[in-house]
Amino acid sequence: MRMAAPDLLDPKSATQNAKPRLSFSAKPTVLTSGADSDLNPSVMKWKTASVYFLVVVLYLIIGATVFRALEQPTESSQKTAIIMQKLEFLEKNICVNSHELELLIQHVMEAVNAGVNPAGNSTNQSSHWDLGSSFFFAGTIITTIGFGKISPNTVGGKIFCIIYALLGIPLFGFLLAGVGDQLGTIFGKGTAKVEDIFLKWKISQTKIRVISTCLFILFGCVLFVVIPAMIFKYIEGWTAMESIYFAVITLTTIGFGDYVAGESPDKEYLDWYKPAVWFWILVGLAYFAAVLSMIGDWLHVISKKTQEEVGEMRAHAAEWTATVTADLKETRRRLSVEIYDKFQRAASIKRKLSSELGGQQMQELTPSKRSLSVNLTDGMDTLPTLSKNGGLYLNGLSSQFSNEDISVIEDIHQQA
Repeated sequence: MRMAAPDLLDPKSATQNAKPRLSFSAKPTVLTSGADSDLNPSVMKWKTASVYFLVVVLYLIIGATVFRALEQPTESSQKTAIIMQKLEFLEKNICVNSHELELLIQHVMEAVNAGVNPAGNSTNQSSHWDLGSSFFFAGTIITTIGFGKISPNTVGGKIFCIIYALLGIPLFGFLLAGVGDQLGTIFGKGTAKVEDIFLKWKISQTKIRVISTCLFILFGCVLFVVIPAMIFKYIEGWTAMESIYFAVITLTTIGFGDYVAGESPDKEYLDWYKPAVWFWILVGLAYFAAVLSMIGDWLHVISKKTQEEVGEMRAHAAEWTATVTADLKETRRRLSVEIYDKFQRAASIKRKLSSELGGQQMQELTPSKRSLSVNLTDGMDTLPTLSKNGGLYLNGLSSQFSNEDISVIEDIHQQA
């Protein structure tokens, strides 16, 4: 059962509704098709659910580590103390053996588990199943608190408890929603008056929402935790810490059962005490459900803003990557063009220099050498078979020209 928390920190709703009404009603669930469900922003994605799961597991590990460090030494000392007390009892009472003592302890534990306090004279103790106590027990069932100190022991009681819980829990949910709406109306009017005062001081809307939310939580804690804790301290004889602990554990439906109002065997309670405690639980549950839902909504809003910021960062990173890639491509293209142009200019300069050098050398050749060079360059299409004279290949020349003149002509041909 989910209850809508008062949206006190939403600036958009603040501008639309000058005096918002705190609502605790359950929102109806709308079923959508497979195609529409992907577009429904209210459906949590698997990735988000996995992140929440890991965060909860990490939170549980932290809690387990802290509880172990705080509580395990006390447990070990209590185990050692009870063993020493049993040995001391057997030494002082020789007529009692260890087996008889263990049987007595086992009967005591069974009585404690059944909700009976074995201390003192049990005939003077009040019943756990009188009308007031039974009313309080039924209230712990439908509120899902279940302190655990009292439970049905008969087969008929257990069967009836199952049926009673299945029918009573949804019924109590409707009642809790109705009480929450009325409580939200009252708090909404008070919050609106406070906001009107702050608006006159020209304070920003967001600060007003934060202040009104803090006042809502503070006033609720005083009304449903501090004042009842003072009453429990006076009636039950608990310390202030124990009273506040009982109030918070009860209104958050945890209900360990280590502290239960109206269960002290050495005190006499009025008949209306436990029913009054149950009505306090009813109203306090509506308030705490609103606070817990508000915290959940805040975390959801923060996670959505974080996702939007991450999306914006990814978009900026993709845009930057695309820009850098385009710049690199353009730079590479410009460099290739410039390098190609330089090679072209270098090749043209080389050809020009080669032609100039070739003309000068051709002018210095003798008529016989010049005709040999012309025959060598003009016959490139139909070259004769190569013949080798030692380490020199002659292009259709006889061995009589294998001298320095041939090397000069080859050099001229290569430069051309």
